[in-house]
Amino acid sequence: KMVASILNTICDQRRKDVAVAKETVSLDELKSQIDAANKEFPFIDFKARLRADAISGVAVVAEIKRASPSKGDIAPKILAGEQGLKYAQAGCAGISVLTEPKWFKGTLEDMRDVRRQVASMERRPAVLRKDFLLDEYQIYEARVYGADTLLLIVAVLEEDDLTALIKCSRSLGMEPLVEVNNDSETKIALRAGAKVIGVNNRNLHSFTVDANTTEDIMATNREELEKNDCMLCALSGIQNRVDVQRYQVLGVETVLVGEALMRSADAARLIRQFRGFDDTVLVKACGFKDVEGAIHAAKAGADFIGLVFAKGSPREVSIEGARAIIDAIRNKKCHAGASTPLLKKKKHVPRFTSADQKKPRVEMLAALRAATAVGPLFVGVFSDQTPEEVLRITEEAELDIIQLSGHEGWENLAFYHPYALINAEHVAGDSTTEALLGKCGDEHEALLLLDTKHPAMTGGTGLTFDWNIAKNVQAARPMFTAGGLGGDNVAQCVLDVSPMAVDASSGMEKVKGVKDPELVYKYVHNAKNARNEKGLIIE
Repeated sequence: KMVASILNTICDQRRKDVAVAKETVSLDELKSQIDAANKEFPFIDFKARLRADAISGVAVVAEIKRASPSKGDIAPKILAGEQGLKYAQAGCAGISVLTEPKWFKGTLEDMRDVRRQVASMERRPAVLRKDFLLDEYQIYEARVYGADTLLLIVAVLEEDDLTALIKCSRSLGMEPLVEVNNDSETKIALRAGAKVIGVNNRNLHSFTVDANTTEDIMATNREELEKNDCMLCALSGIQNRVDVQRYQVLGVETVLVGEALMRSADAARLIRQFRGFDDTVLVKACGFKDVEGAIHAAKAGADFIGLVFAKGSPREVSIEGARAIIDAIRNKKCHAGASTPLLKKKKHVPRFTSADQKKPRVEMLAALRAATAVGPLFVGVFSDQTPEEVLRITEEAELDIIQLSGHEGWENLAFYHPYALINAEHVAGDSTTEALLGKCGDEHEALLLLDTKHPAMTGGTGLTFDWNIAKNVQAARPMFTAGGLGGDNVAQCVLDVSPMAVDASSGMEKVKGVKDPELVYKYVHNAKNARNEKGLIIE
């Protein structure tokens, strides 16, 4: 079944370890401890716990891993209980604890310590035993030491054994996480009845990481996964929020992160970032006319996708074209070969509305981040069109937010409720902060966007303005900075201005009105990594 690899070596050792453990505590003795374990460690439903977080974005399973065969020592002196409590307090849905002693330097006692640390939490994370589980003895061990769930790796098990271990795990109240790495393993997991499937982007034979693995599996198994109500979890190689967003738009509901958290100086902040709840700049990518281009922006990590309905714009999109884009991304049809649904099940209700804009600033910003954490919001961009036309298009296209980019001003904005609004102000060479702020209406009526003033255009000019003005305005109220931004200068804009959000359109094009995938990725990536100089794309 397996080629010669480190995986074989580890599994051979674990079989020996199980044999030794059975000599100390027999399987019957272990089974006799289950009642006491259930009393000390009441279990929670792993899948339900993940889904509770996934509804508001993505569920994070945070891993405790001292070492690995591919990286050697990562954090060899870490105290599992303390680390687990940090993870739990940061809002993770699960804690994965490596219990393999030789290559990963973990123990069953580590898992028990974590379980005890989170015991009193009202909404505690599920505790997962991560190991190379080959024998039902290890399933009983997991429950005795406090596990709510455990990992079963398809690559190390025959199909009959996998089915039997899933059954054994469920008999003890534990819904397992079943790990796959390719299409054939996914089909085995589905036949065995797996309900939570983890796609490992790392090949366990070679330990190389391929981020396309999850997308490839979704492309061929989506229908079966949906039919069986399977939750999909992305494993390995996840470093930041952009990595998470790429998987989210494919339909992944959970991510498992280990090394990045173990090496982080602030693991709690990183967990919040993965979930979309930190203070990283929000990114708007504007002017898409085709499904493929918009999907590329969503995978890159865009928080807002702008669809231009302004008459005569080289980026103008039809209502039908907008709906195709929106349906593809909202319905997670973002992998090769996916088709958009012919019928909508129910009318879309925007996740961020005018009622959210009325909230005090801190609550408003939290609501905006919570909305973007679920997936990108779709912004309709209009310029000097009648309010009636704007509302009609917004409703027919099922947009989330209305952006007024012409000369609409700040009067009568309540006409557009319950839709949230972005209102553009254009910055001229002689503009001042005071004059701009004086022109703007109440920040609870609309989010402010600053763009460069042009005699003939209301957007997409490719021209920047004085960022000192943007910095001063941002200090007074949250806003989007636009105007001439692209991959080459957006990081500097984020550093200089610290805006709530950035917005770009022409800076992602080589040909006017046509988005270039590399420039889209560079813009979004560099905006998100502005404070991480090593992570920037320079070329």
